[in-house]
Amino acid sequence: MVTGSLDVFVDTVEQKWHANLKIANLFAPLFERILEIPILWSKGRASGEVHLCMSRGETFPNLYGQLDVTGLAFHIFDAPSSFSEIAANLSFRGQRIFVHDASGWFGSVPLEASGDFGIHPEEGEFHLMCQVPCVEVNALMKTFKMKPLLFPLAGSVTAVFNCQGPLDAPIFVGSGMVSRKISHSVSDFPASSAYEVMLKSKEAGAVAAFDRVPFSYLSANFTFNTDNCVADLYGIRASLVDGGEIRGAGNAWICPEGEVDDAAIDVNFSGNMSFDNIMHRYIPGYLHLMPLKLGDLNGETKLSGSLLRPRFDIKWVAPTAEGSFSDARGHIIISHNYIKVDSSSVAFDLFTNIQTSYLDEYWLNRKEFHANSVMPFSIDGVELDLRMRGFEFFSLLSSYNFDSPRPMHLKATGKIKFQGKVFKSSSITNMQPVEMQDNGKTDSLVGDILISGLKLNQLILAPQLAGQLSMSRGCIKLDASGRPDESLAVEVVGPLQRGSENNSQNGKLLSFSLQKGQLRANVCFQPLHSANLEVRNLPLDELELASLRGTIQRAEIQLNLQKRRGHGVLSVLRPKFSGVLGEALDVAARWSGDVITVEKTVLELSNSHYELQGEYVLPGTRDRTPAGKEGGGLLKRAMAGHLGSVISSMGRWRMRLEVPTAEVAEVLPLARLLSRITDPAVRSRSKDLFIQSLQSVGLYAENLQGLLEVMRGHYTSNEVILEDVSLPGLAELKGRWHGSLDASGGGNGDTMAEFDFHGEDWEWGTYKTQRVLAVGAYSNDDGLRLDRLFIQKDNATIHADGTLLGPKTNLHFAVLNFPVSLVPTLVQVIESSATDAVRSLRQLLAPIRGILHMEGDLRGSLAKPECDVQVRLLDGAIGGIDLGRAEIVASLTSTSRFLFNAKFEPIIQNGHVHIQGSVPVTFVPNNILLEEDIETDKGAAAWFPGWLKERGMGSADEASDNKVSRDRNEEGWDTQLAESLKGLNWNILDVGEVRVDADIKDGGMMLLTALSPYANWLQGNAEIMLQVRGTVEQPLLNGSASFHRASISSPVLRKPLTNFGGTVNVKSNRLCITSLDSRVGRRGKIFLKGNLPLRTSEVSLGDKIDLKCEVLEVRAKNILSGQLDTQMQITGSILEPNISGILKLSHGEAYLPHDKGSGAAHFNRLASNQSQLPSSGVKFNHAVASRYVSRFFSSEPATSWAKFTQSPGGTLVFHKFQCDM
Repeated sequence: MVTGSLDVFVDTVEQKWHANLKIANLFAPLFERILEIPILWSKGRASGEVHLCMSRGETFPNLYGQLDVTGLAFHIFDAPSSFSEIAANLSFRGQRIFVHDASGWFGSVPLEASGDFGIHPEEGEFHLMCQVPCVEVNALMKTFKMKPLLFPLAGSVTAVFNCQGPLDAPIFVGSGMVSRKISHSVSDFPASSAYEVMLKSKEAGAVAAFDRVPFSYLSANFTFNTDNCVADLYGIRASLVDGGEIRGAGNAWICPEGEVDDAAIDVNFSGNMSFDNIMHRYIPGYLHLMPLKLGDLNGETKLSGSLLRPRFDIKWVAPTAEGSFSDARGHIIISHNYIKVDSSSVAFDLFTNIQTSYLDEYWLNRKEFHANSVMPFSIDGVELDLRMRGFEFFSLLSSYNFDSPRPMHLKATGKIKFQGKVFKSSSITNMQPVEMQDNGKTDSLVGDILISGLKLNQLILAPQLAGQLSMSRGCIKLDASGRPDESLAVEVVGPLQRGSENNSQNGKLLSFSLQKGQLRANVCFQPLHSANLEVRNLPLDELELASLRGTIQRAEIQLNLQKRRGHGVLSVLRPKFSGVLGEALDVAARWSGDVITVEKTVLELSNSHYELQGEYVLPGTRDRTPAGKEGGGLLKRAMAGHLGSVISSMGRWRMRLEVPTAEVAEVLPLARLLSRITDPAVRSRSKDLFIQSLQSVGLYAENLQGLLEVMRGHYTSNEVILEDVSLPGLAELKGRWHGSLDASGGGNGDTMAEFDFHGEDWEWGTYKTQRVLAVGAYSNDDGLRLDRLFIQKDNATIHADGTLLGPKTNLHFAVLNFPVSLVPTLVQVIESSATDAVRSLRQLLAPIRGILHMEGDLRGSLAKPECDVQVRLLDGAIGGIDLGRAEIVASLTSTSRFLFNAKFEPIIQNGHVHIQGSVPVTFVPNNILLEEDIETDKGAAAWFPGWLKERGMGSADEASDNKVSRDRNEEGWDTQLAESLKGLNWNILDVGEVRVDADIKDGGMMLLTALSPYANWLQGNAEIMLQVRGTVEQPLLNGSASFHRASISSPVLRKPLTNFGGTVNVKSNRLCITSLDSRVGRRGKIFLKGNLPLRTSEVSLGDKIDLKCEVLEVRAKNILSGQLDTQMQITGSILEPNISGILKLSHGEAYLPHDKGSGAAHFNRLASNQSQLPSSGVKFNHAVASRYVSRFFSSEPATSWAKFTQSPGGTLVFHKFQCDM
C-alpha cells in the first residue's frame, strides 16, 4: 500500500519555493518525472521524507532528507547494461546524495557501493567506492558487451574500484584478481575446454584457465577513463599451474573506433613458462612421444593493433633446452593477415608463413555472446621451409635390465620446402558458419613439395624428390618422385575427423610407400580391417638402430583383423645385435584366432645352428579386460626383470629349441644378453641360508668370505704366500656343444621344461674339460629334476642326478678323482665375485694335496635340508706328511642334527686323528621360502643314480667314466654310512645336546703340527682323548693327554724339544697339568704345571699355571735372538688369562725395527694372524691366545688384562725386564 503526503509552499515575491514529500512504499520510477537526470527508471520502491527547495537564481533544486529504496532497477543512458535489485539508504544533502550500504546488480555483476554523487546535471560528480564480490569472467564480458576472444576463458573475478569524476564521464580506478570462489553453480558455467581443464587442475591450484592452460593466480590494476575510453592496465601478473609467470602492462582504447584503429592496443608482456607441460595439455602423451624437451621458455610479447585485429609479436628463447633443441630461439608474429614462425637451433631451421583471413562481417554483426565460440577464420595459404641437421626425433634410453646395451637414436637430416594454397568449398551465409563436410566439399590445402637430402641416421630415403602435397579434414596425401627408382607416397584418410566421427573407424586408412634403388617399403593399415607390411633390402647398418646390424632381405606381415588371421616372414642377412654376430636369420610365424605359432626360427652363426619353434595362446575374452587394466603393472614387472612371470600371467605358451651344433664362443654374447633378465635376488638366497645355518651352531660370519677368514685365522699362517690366480675372460671359453630344450607354461599355470645338453672339448685358458652333460627337466611345482649331470676333466669327474629346488629334494652327487687344488677354481667359477674368499680358500687348502672323492645324498627342502656325504682323500698329504687314510662321513638328519666322523692316519708313523660327534642345528626361517616339515621317504632316501645305471653301456668314453667310479649298491651305501656313524646314538640325545669325541694318537700329532709353521712333530708317543658334552651355549669338556719321549722342532728354537713328556687332564672344563717338561739342547729346559678353568666364573683359589724356561736358545727371525730364561704364572681362565712373571734375555739381541722394517711387519702379522708359538715357548701376547680359543665360543677376549703390549712402532715393551749383557 502506497501512502504519502505533499506540502508545497511558493513565495512569488521572493521567488522561492519549497516542498515536503513524505512517502511510504512509493513507486520509484515516479522520481523520473520530478528530476530530469539521465536515468531511465523501471521499478523499485522508496520510503522516507524529502524536502525540496529552490531560490531565485538557482537552476537546480536542493534536496534534504532520507529515503530507503529496495528492488530498484534503472538504466543509465549509454551504459552497456542495467542496474537491478538495488537496495540502499539514500541521504539527501543539497545537490548531493550519500549512499550507504548499497547493493545490487549491474548486468550479471554483483555490486556493493558506498559514497556520494552529485545530482546536478552539469556540476555533479561521482565519489563512490565499489566492490565486486565474485563474477564469472564470461558473464563479466557479457555485461560489458565485449566481443569474444579467440579462445575460451574460465574463472571468477573479484574487484575493488573507485568511481569518481563528472556524471557524464566518470573515471574508474581499481584492481581485480581471479577468485578461488565459484560465483555460480556448476551448471551456470558455460561448457568449454577452459572450464574442463580448470576443474581437472583444481587440486593443483587452478583458479582460471585460458583455453587449455590453467592459471593458479591472475591479477591486474586498471584505470578506465570514460571520457576518452582509454583503459590503462598495469601490474598484470599471472602464474601458471604448469610452471612459469607472466607480467605485463599497457593501455587499450576501448570504444567502437578502437575496434578498427591499429593503434588501439599497446600492451607488453614478459615472463617464462614450461613449454613441454603446456604442449602435453594439447597433445596427450607429448612428454613420452618427444625424446627431446624445450624446457622453460623465456619470452617477450608485444600486443598491438585494433581490438578486432590484434597483432602479437612474440620473441622467445629456450636456455635449458638440450640435444637437438640446444640454443633454440624463435620469433612469432600473429596478425590479421598472416602468421609467421621463424625458429632455429643447432639442429634445425624453420620458417613458416601462413596466410589467414577473417570473416569480419560475421564478427561485427554478431549480437549474442557464446563463451565457447571461436572467431571464424580460414587459412588461405601455407609456405614452409624446414632444414634439419641431425635432428633427433626419437630416442630410447632405459636402465632396465633386458634393454640393449647401446641406446637407440633416430636423427633426420635434409631439406623440406612446401608452398600451397587453400581451395575453398564453403562460405558464410546469413552470418552463420557453414559446417564443413567430408564428402569432397571440404577446404583443401594443395601445393608443391620439394624434399632433398632426406636421410634417417645414415640411411638415405629421398635424395631429390619433388611432388604434390594435399591436406584436408578427411585426407592427407603426399606423392613425390625423383629418379625412375625413387619415389615416396603417403596417404592418410580420416586423420582430422571431428570428435563425433572418431567413434567410427570405418573408412580410415594409413598407406606408406617408399622406393629407393633396391630398397622398398610398403605399409597399409585399416583399423579393425587389415594391416600389411612389406620391406625389401633394408640396410640396418645405415639405419643404426642401437647395436642392430645386417640387411633385412625380406620382411612381410599380412593381418586380417576381422577374421583374426595372419602370417609373417622375416629374413635377415648377417644379423648382429649386442655382440651376437650371425650369418642369417629366418623367421616364419602365423596367427589364427587366439593362437600365435612360430613355425620356424633359424639362426645361423659361423659355426653354430639354432632352430626354434613355438606357440603362444592369447588369454580368453574374459581375461582380456583384467589384462588391460593391469597393463601398467605388467609393464613394470617386465621392466623390473620378471619377464617370465609376466608371460606366464598373460597366456599359455610352449617352445622347442634345437641346437644341432654350436660353438661356445659364439653363444656367449647371446648368454650375456639373456642374463640381463635374471632376477639377482635369487642368486643369494641359498648362500644366505647357508651362512645363517652356520651361525646357528656358533660359527659367526657375515658372508662366505668372512667364514673362510675365520678358518684361515685358526689353521693357516700368512707365511704361506700364494699368487692370486685370476680366471680367464669369458672370451677365452671355447668348445662345442649341442642339445635341445622343450618348455611350456603361462596362463598362471605350471612352467615346465625338459633339456638335453652335451658339451665337448671345452677350453678356458689353461683349463680343459673333455665332456659336459646335463639332462633333466624343470617345473615350478616340482623343481629341477636331473636325470644326469656329468662333467669330466681328464680323470676328474662330477656326477649328479635327482631332484632339487622343489618342495622335495632327493639328489645324489659325486665328485671323483678331483684334485684338491682345483677346488678354489671351481668355487671361483660358481661365484666369480668372491675373489677374496677364493684367495682365503686357496691359503686354507695350500698345505693339502691329493685326489678328492666325495659322494652324497641331498634330501629334504631348502628350508630344512637333509644330507649324507662321504669324503675321501686319496694319495693325500697335509703339510708334506703323506696320508695313509683320510676320510670324512657326515650327515644332516631329519631331526636337525649334524653328525660327522672324520679319520686321518699318516703313512710314515703309526697313529691317527679321529673326530666324531653330533651337533644340533637350528635353521633360520626364511620369508622367501615356504617352511614345511617333510617326512623322510625311506624308499627314496637312496637309489641307483642314473650315471651308475648306464654302467657297461654307451661309448668308450662312458666306459672310461664308469671305470673310475667305485662299485656299490643301494644297500651298500646305507650300510657303509651307518657303520661310519655307528655309536653316536644321536637319536637318544636331547634337543640341544652336543656330543663330540676326539682321539689323537702318536703319529696323528704330525698331522696337527703340519698345519702350523711354528711346530713339527718328529717322533714319540702321544695319546689325546677329548670329549665335549652339554650344549652349544654351555659346553662341558673332559679329557686327557699324555706324551712320552716326544721330539718337536720349531723354527723359533735353535734346538728341538727332546724327551717331551707329561700328563694333562681336562675335568669339567678345568685344565689340570700334572707335569709337562722337556729338554732343549744340552742345557735348556721347559717345565709347565698347574690348574686353570675354562671360564672366569669357574675360578677357584690357587688356580694357576707355572711356566719355567731355562737356557732357551731362541732364534725368532727379526724379532728375538739369544738366550731366554723365564719364570711366569698364568692365572684367571683359559678364555681370559692373566700373565705375569719375569723374562730374562741374555747373550742376544731384541730387534726393534722402524715402522717400515720387515721385522715390525712380521711381528704385526704374527699378532694379527692370531697364531701361537710352539707349546714349549712363551706366548708373546695373551690376547692372541685368548682370541684363538674364544673363536670357538663366539666370545670376545678381555684385552684389558694384558701385562705387556706392543707399541705402535712394533717394539716389545716389558713391564718387568731383566737383561745381563
